[in-house]
Amino acid sequence: MKYLAIDSSTKALSLALLEDSEVVAENTLLAAQQHGVLLVPAVAQLMEQLNWKTSDLDGLITGIGPGSYTGLRVGVTFAKTWANSKKLPLYTVSSLALMAAAAIDTQVDTLIPVMDARRLSAYTAVYTAREGQLEVVVPDAHVDWREWLHEVGEQLGEHVVLVGDAIDEFVEAFLEEFPDKKVQKLDDWSTWPHASKALLCPWSRVSEATLLAPNYAHATLAEREWAQKNNTTIASEGDHEEFIEHFT
Repeated sequence: MKYLAIDSSTKALSLALLEDSEVVAENTLLAAQQHGVLLVPAVAQLMEQLNWKTSDLDGLITGIGPGSYTGLRVGVTFAKTWANSKKLPLYTVSSLALMAAAAIDTQVDTLIPVMDARRLSAYTAVYTAREGQLEVVVPDAHVDWREWLHEVGEQLGEHVVLVGDAIDEFVEAFLEEFPDKKVQKLDDWSTWPHASKALLCPWSRVSEATLLAPNYAHATLAEREWAQKNNTTIASEGDHEEFIEHFT
């Protein structure tokens, strides 16, 4: 089975070609705001390396966030359009899980990916690793970091790895909350969401590709404005369905 995996949730644009349980080609670029320009040619170049044709693919895997609004729209739209046009199975993976997978070989019981969302808020989650595969302990969310730490404290192990780029202030706040825990920071190149790590993360198959929306972990401005006009709220992932149906 051959898959193309992509993630565009951050400044990094990451692609991988997977065959059965192996990563056979990969490329991750720090693309800044150029995801829309670089994605298609980068995919074509990667597939040419292995002489793969689009007809060789058995499915697509896309990171669905949380992360950059614009970046996620580029990657998810690409994946669902291709999956729909070629009638390919489409699978999703958490972009935070792709980050956490960078620490899967540390033998640490608690892995916490952190994307800075400004003012000490974050996109984050808690994962653990069992037999070389990630498992969700606390699901992805957009949180006030200090409040969230207080809420999830009982679900954390004694040895914790925080994974992310430029997360020193989050590490400091963690140590203030849990001074007795052993904390390791992972903030090198590997901590960007790498599509090649999809094999280590939980997948979910999409039932209808055309309806796939990124997981922003909080309501977008358009959704909040729509909710206000319709006297309702959009507070969780399931709440987005009514908003999506309004425009389809």
